Amino acid sequence: MKVDPVRDAAVGILLQVFERGAYLNIALDKTLERRPLSERGRRFLAQLVYGTVRAKLLCDHVLAHRVEQPLEGLPRPILAILRMGVFQSLYCNQVPHPAMVNTSVDLARKYGHAGTARLVNAVLRRVPQRMEEVRLPDPQEDRAGYLSIRYSMPCWLVERWLKEHGPAEAESLCAAYDRQAPVTIRANTLRTSPEDLANKLTALGWTVKPLSPIPDAIEILDGPAPARSKLFREGLFIVEDAASMLPPHLLEPQPGERVLDMCAAPGVKTTHLAQIAGGLARVAAMDVHPGKLRLVRENAARLGAPGVSTVCGDGARPPLAPGFDRVLVDAPCSGLGTLRRRPDLKWRTTPDLPARIALTQRSLLRSAIEVCKNGGVIVYSVCTFSPEETDDVVEACLAERNVAPEDGQDWLSPWRISRGRYRTDPRQAGLDGFFLMRLRKAS
Repeated sequence: MKVDPVRDAAVGILLQVFERGAYLNIALDKTLERRPLSERGRRFLAQLVYGTVRAKLLCDHVLAHRVEQPLEGLPRPILAILRMGVFQSLYCNQVPHPAMVNTSVDLARKYGHAGTARLVNAVLRRVPQRMEEVRLPDPQEDRAGYLSIRYSMPCWLVERWLKEHGPAEAESLCAAYDRQAPVTIRANTLRTSPEDLANKLTALGWTVKPLSPIPDAIEILDGPAPARSKLFREGLFIVEDAASMLPPHLLEPQPGERVLDMCAAPGVKTTHLAQIAGGLARVAAMDVHPGKLRLVRENAARLGAPGVSTVCGDGARPPLAPGFDRVLVDAPCSGLGTLRRRPDLKWRTTPDLPARIALTQRSLLRSAIEVCKNGGVIVYSVCTFSPEETDDVVEACLAERNVAPEDGQDWLSPWRISRGRYRTDPRQAGLDGFFLMRLRKAS
């Protein structure tokens, strides 16, 4: 039986994510390595799997009103096909409704039998084609339930945002994370300039624009996957969210300095530190996972980042002598600021994670202060905005250690919220949600 190869691949990825807990980006990359798809097919596959994972709760809500049996009782491939069908109906304007139904029925025959094909046909023929047609909880009677279903966000997270930010801000956060993240790259100024790179990308068919005021950030507005281009292989850029570029800039490494990237893998920020220092700093990239340090070395080699060395060790107990001029603690975190880019994260994160992981973050920041020399600079950053992982962590270390907040460069001021403290917001300029703190260790 012939089925659409892109949708067939999407079913396989969705089963890996929903049933086996696979990371969406890794499952997609591995599938694209095995499947010979056109560039258009690759882009549609990414849209299908990212969109279906992002909208899972909304899709299940729609299906629950149209499937007589509990969704948990459906065969897993059939549920994945139905979810993907609802996503296409509501979000993929380029897919005619009959085409969505027919391709889904073909998939149901492959993964099931004639009965499941009839079920898929009957259900998807009746699903809404516009968001206005979806029956949602009354926002006046059940604000958390409404926001949770409308924006496909776990209810515990919505309730948390309502408590911390109020109804209007909570809804704007939900809406921001319901959108697809832009594609941004960081120009490798060791080998090119942002202007020259933008011109080369444009000549090869990409539509791009610089992301002011971040000096090395470029947004890809249209074009193939940038990581498949020869410019990527030549090490002229790396794919990275613009907010992720701010911690190395805030640390501001200088030529001749000893710099430590405490939680380095896969080396995106490590190579940026080397780049900002003009390749003239000694950058130690440390990570507790020895296998991940291979990725650091590969990225450093591709980008031609000199002065980078790797160290396997636990940041909470670093096997390093004090004396670093600057230390970056890009700590492991709940990642709640990256939900646009990592929608599967919201289905695996638990309400207690921010408080639990904050214990590790405090240990890492304390260690960073210890290995930093007197008069040196420490930057703490996380891609989240939960109070436990941000303000609470730095306030505890400010009370315990002889460090003081210090502002970074003037061009970072759009994100400054207090002395030495910065925050990006996905509702503003399309950046992921990051928290950053720059500290100066007392002499």
